[in-house]
Amino acid sequence: MKWLEMIRVQAAGGQGKGLEERISALHDEVRKGPGTNGLVEWMHLQQASVPGSFAIYLIWEAERPDAQGSPLGLNLTEALRAFGLVNHSVWISPILGYYF
Repeated sequence: MKWLEMIRVQAAGGQGKGLEERISALHDEVRKGPGTNGLVEWMHLQQASVPGSFAIYLIWEAERPDAQGSPLGLNLTEALRAFGLVNHSVWISPILGYYF
């Protein structure tokens, strides 16, 4: 089963550039480190019209999802709290992974 973890961050005033740099650094650390067993894809995006608003999508493949989030997702969420508001959620879908 594939499942998605979504981490959305809205940086406090003036911290958008620092947040962008931190997300990129975290991405590089994750690619090199352990704890990614089952991670299919990492994608991070910046909201087109709201400065300092970012989202990280982690797509996992596992027998069942971690309803509270993966250890990686929880660690990323905690690391990003210093920059502003963070929302972390887990999503499942029987069709996740099919693209039109």
